[in-house]
Amino acid sequence: MNRKRILIGATIFIILALVLAACGHSRFTAYRDASPEKRVAWIKKHISDELKLDAAQNEKLDAIAADLLDRRQKMKPAHEKGRLELATLVRAEKIDRSDLERLVDKKRIHVEEMIDVVMDHAVAFHQMLTPEQRTRLAEKIEKHERYGGRYSCWK
Repeated sequence: MNRKRILIGATIFIILALVLAACGHSRFTAYRDASPEKRVAWIKKHISDELKLDAAQNEKLDAIAADLLDRRQKMKPAHEKGRLELATLVRAEKIDRSDLERLVDKKRIHVEEMIDVVMDHAVAFHQMLTPEQRTRLAEKIEKHERYGGRYSCWK
């Protein structure tokens, strides 16, 4: 009787551990803490494989990725400065709303600049796709929506 309880308890523990390990695993896990360059390389390869891009399209995709990485690198000091300013405000005895609004306004300017850049790149990317590739991309987007925005649709 006691041995049976131990065996059942051990079995439940092992199954629970395996389920938790499986839930924590993602095909993106390896890239979560990777450098931006490694994540971009993985994303480019994934897009290329999924849409079956040709060499010329891959070159254009490389140019888009390089531009975005370059812009990210140029914006990095401003982001770091903003975080330090926020930390300074948080340490203060009292936070003034106007100081927070000033930080948010700076961030909003950077976000709006990036929105314009990303839209320009999205238009350029769309123009380089063949009709079949556009259809495949649209189907992936629709499937992504059906799955509630989870990544599983890209498998």
